[in-house]
Amino acid sequence: MKKRLILLALIAILILSTMGCGSSADYDSSGSNAFYTKDVAEEGWADTATADTGIAEEKSVEAPAESGQEDLEGYDLSRKIVYTSNIGIESKKFDEDVANVKGLISSNGGYIQSSSQYGSAEYGNRDCHFTARIPAKSYDAFMTAVGSVGSMTSKYEDVQDITSEYVDVQARLKSLDTKMERLRELEAKAETVEELLQIEDRINDVQYQIESYTAQKRVYDDQVDYSTVDITIEEVATFTEVKADTAWNRFVDAAKDSCSGFITFLQDFVIALIYIFPYALIIVVIIFIIAFIRRKKGKGPLFKYKKKKKEQEATNTEK
Repeated sequence: MKKRLILLALIAILILSTMGCGSSADYDSSGSNAFYTKDVAEEGWADTATADTGIAEEKSVEAPAESGQEDLEGYDLSRKIVYTSNIGIESKKFDEDVANVKGLISSNGGYIQSSSQYGSAEYGNRDCHFTARIPAKSYDAFMTAVGSVGSMTSKYEDVQDITSEYVDVQARLKSLDTKMERLRELEAKAETVEELLQIEDRINDVQYQIESYTAQKRVYDDQVDYSTVDITIEEVATFTEVKADTAWNRFVDAAKDSCSGFITFLQDFVIALIYIFPYALIIVVIIFIIAFIRRKKGKGPLFKYKKKKKEQEATNTEK
């Protein structure tokens, strides 16, 4: 019985000793880890955490609009409206009306971006096309004034609000500027050539994005500051009559178009004959000369016919 008690006591002592060693080992391990962390921080190895923080900051900079909490202070938040219109004009006084339109463009502070003209004054079928840029503040006044030139046959206006796009470009530019400043700081702290080259590559990429968004912002500014107006002036003998779109009017228009087409065909046919006449006359003269020469030499078809007829008559007489 005593032996069993002694054995149980020894087992209990052994178990308690093992648990005590384990706790001591855990304490030593945690203590060494704490010491290692403290040493790393003191030696400056915590720069890795700083670099990770910098990368996180740069990622947040790349998508500022997604956070929904972007500071809009310093942004241009005014309404950005782009006006685009297209106008068709018929004119009986082509030269005068073209000059009037040019004068209206100039007097309203605009300019002609492009222009083209087709047709001939001789036939009265000239067309002139302008693409004009008009200051937004003068757009309404210009549209009212140009409506009195000639006879306006068509008018189309498009109004586009690009305020959100404009603010987005500003936000991206601001974020990219912040990112550029951060990269410049990292560039100054770079210790190896490899780090420097990597940072310079990222700087070049950010610079490209800044230039791209800056160019886009200039385009938006130009579209907002100057409205685009396309104007077509067509020379006509009579103005097109505006009528109701009824079945009878369509029938009358079809009959008129048919008669007009037939008359145009006859005119073109006569004109073609006039063009062909000199060449046809030359061909007739050449044929006449050839026939005259062949007849004189006895080779003409009429001479051969008469000769053959005489031979037949002579043969009949002999019989």
